[in-house]
Amino acid sequence: MNTFESVIHLLSNVLDAYTVAFFQYDPHCGAFRLVAAHSLSKYLQTEVSIPKDGSGILSQVHKVGHTVHLGKVDVDKLAASLPFYREGEGGIKGLLATPVGTGQGLLYADTKRHWGFNDKQQKWILETARVLRQLLDQQQCVFERNSYSRILTLWHELIECWHTAKDPLEAAHELTEKARAFLGTDWAFCLQQDPGERDGTMLSASGSLPRGLLQRPLPVSSPALVAETMRKGGQLFIPALKPDADEHYLFFPGENLPHQGSLWVLTTERRAGGRLCLAVLARKKMSWAQDERYAVEKALQIFAAFLDSVYWHARYLESACTHGPTGLLNECTLAQRLHQCVQAAIHGSTPLALIVVQCEPWQYAQSIFPPSETNQWESALAAALRDATPPGAIAGRLAQNRYAVLHPQGDMKELMLTADALDACLIKLSAPRRKGIHLKIHLGWASLPQDGTTADDLWQTAYRRLLESFRPGPSRSSPSSGSS
Repeated sequence: MNTFESVIHLLSNVLDAYTVAFFQYDPHCGAFRLVAAHSLSKYLQTEVSIPKDGSGILSQVHKVGHTVHLGKVDVDKLAASLPFYREGEGGIKGLLATPVGTGQGLLYADTKRHWGFNDKQQKWILETARVLRQLLDQQQCVFERNSYSRILTLWHELIECWHTAKDPLEAAHELTEKARAFLGTDWAFCLQQDPGERDGTMLSASGSLPRGLLQRPLPVSSPALVAETMRKGGQLFIPALKPDADEHYLFFPGENLPHQGSLWVLTTERRAGGRLCLAVLARKKMSWAQDERYAVEKALQIFAAFLDSVYWHARYLESACTHGPTGLLNECTLAQRLHQCVQAAIHGSTPLALIVVQCEPWQYAQSIFPPSETNQWESALAAALRDATPPGAIAGRLAQNRYAVLHPQGDMKELMLTADALDACLIKLSAPRRKGIHLKIHLGWASLPQDGTTADDLWQTAYRRLLESFRPGPSRSSPSSGSS
């Protein structure tokens, strides 16, 4: 027996009433729900939920907001006003209905012993209504406390996960899993539309999914419910999908998903560009409190901020590791990569090859041509280097006219082809030749383990051979020329 039932039973015994019932009003459903009752009637149902429009005297009292007391009731006209009785209840001589709180509920009492309730009995009923209001307020406080606790737990767990997550897909999976559990739905989907893209991509989905759904791109121009919401932005809530409606599908016509429950689709914009979408689907009709909706909306916005942080962090690392105009790794980053590759090569007993190429006479050309011209040459060299770098090899910029390429598999022949490609690029530059300047590539190289077992050994050997290539003699030394 809950607290409400104890109070109702006590009042019923004090009044010697036929029926005492407490109804709570649910604004989401627009109906009165029987919370507690004590009755001698066989017609009073144990579980009652009456729409407000058809609740008879209950709706009248709820509307006017004050007590209604009837004595010498016209029994013949009473049945329609008391719909919570399964059948017409006869012999009722009086009834009283009073509001509980400000529209929170109603307290109802009737009797077959007296023509209504005397002043003392009415005072007891009104005092009980005040007690019920206090109990409702306490119940609401407990409900709000539990609700806020669930919301904070949801946010905390998501933020903790996203703080350690390195993969956006892993973070998206946490969002769909926790959103589905929080709202009590059967499915949750997270999608993303990148700036300028016509299709949305599925980042994650939770629940028992049709095969192949994650792999298919979703055209945003599609009339599908999720696609249309992604295109327009904002939110879409359908309390109950219609299976017979041709337009009621989430992603693709004929998808293997139920179309009779509730669907909620919400979107948010990303500061880095694009739009995120979260869709939840249930097998049955559902509704959520405003606080629950707010919690999920904020969770999606926090996830968008997480993706933005991942995006900008990647851009920062890219800018910190590369030379902006050429897009090649900068000197510091290249040195770190070489050190890592040396450690991996030693641990795995695999070879490693490094070449350093330098274009000369660069400084002399700079004394004749303006910086804008030499910058164009550098861009051409960088583009040729990117195109000629073998798969798996790493290229970087050491200076405006000096570059290095390392090959983790130790394939020196492929690196020589890269140097040849840079030579060919210089030959195509017509401006230096018109001034009598013949730019050419000088080469230094080193291999692990032949030339050392540390990054310093390889750099030192490569630079020594690069210096030797400036001596009069062959146009360029190479590993096959026997230079040491």
